[in-house]
Amino acid sequence: MDAKRSRLLKAARAGDANAQCELACCYDFDPPKDRRRAFRWYLKAAKKGHVEAQNFLAEAYRDGAGTTPSRRKALPWFRRAAEQGDADAQLSLGCALFYGEGCGRDRKEALYWYRKAARLGQSSAMLNIGHMFRRGEGLPQKWASAIQWYKKAAAKGNVAAMHWLARVHGGQEKHPVDSREALKWLHKAAARGDAQSQCNLGVHYINGEGVRKNARKGAALYRQAAEGGDEWAFYLLGLCYSDGLGVRKNIRVARAWFHKAAARKVAEAKETMRAMSGGAIAGTRS
Repeated sequence: MDAKRSRLLKAARAGDANAQCELACCYDFDPPKDRRRAFRWYLKAAKKGHVEAQNFLAEAYRDGAGTTPSRRKALPWFRRAAEQGDADAQLSLGCALFYGEGCGRDRKEALYWYRKAARLGQSSAMLNIGHMFRRGEGLPQKWASAIQWYKKAAAKGNVAAMHWLARVHGGQEKHPVDSREALKWLHKAAARGDAQSQCNLGVHYINGEGVRKNARKGAALYRQAAEGGDEWAFYLLGLCYSDGLGVRKNIRVARAWFHKAAARKVAEAKETMRAMSGGAIAGTRS
């Protein structure tokens, strides 16, 4: 045991809740990890009213980290931490209530906790309020309000909010298209590693939609998205290699990317592989 854990263990055994939570975090997040020990120390600290430990304990119950997963057992600990003002717990409690995880669905109360978390700066809570306005679930369907909340979340650095702003303005939802705004948010989300946004931005560069046509940049964006796990990017990058579009033509590499996409159930990839075996390639680049 290292010196830090040894010091914390001594204080934790003496009943220091802060030490108990910090020791639990060491076991939870730092190698060598021991999630069961982390859970036990979170539980001790949580029972003493330590708000951070209560939230981590609830997450452990929810995710089955160091204990048997139980959303029902997670809920009261999320509630205790939320009532003490923990924004992450407020978000998690809101999600549980919204989706009925470990409890009955209650969108009204879910919104209450989302708003409390949002007031504390929790960007994912802002995002979820935006989703509620966009879908008209628990709130009237209002595009202006949805966009406002997405922008609040994006201003906090929430990449998912940037992605949704690009979708909304890009015509992927039932909202008037604003290509300039869509591209702005696509660039922001892509630059922060959002794989789907990288793929969508790649399509713009391949086709010259709203930007100067640049096949090399488009293919590079497809690669970034593919490395981030986006299955449609697997397929589009395969097309680039099959045609020599933005990359040097390489049928062997194209087949490898099509195979990856097909394994992720991209129907177009399966069709293209069949066409290749028949001596032709059929597909789309967007």
